[in-house]
Amino acid sequence: MTGTVTQVQHRVSIDLDEAQDFTDLVGRTRKVQAVRIEYGISPIADRVDVVVEYADSAALVPPVADKPNWMLALIAEHKPAGPAYVLH
Repeated sequence: MTGTVTQVQHRVSIDLDEAQDFTDLVGRTRKVQAVRIEYGISPIADRVDVVVEYADSAALVPPVADKPNWMLALIAEHKPAGPAYVLH
């Protein structure tokens, strides 16, 4: 059977050893307990979606939001080497 791969995803959930500060787009700074990172590779975009988990809630980090260095380091550390397939 043949087919065309349209998207490859890689999802990582990380419980942080030490809570980290994150300031959202409206200026609230809260302690992040865990992070979910989803890497999506498609023909139209190489994207990363990030969800921060607090003690009592979770929130999607908008793509336009500034990400602190600790978050950028996690994104880089867990990024997959590349898709298992060549996308057309």
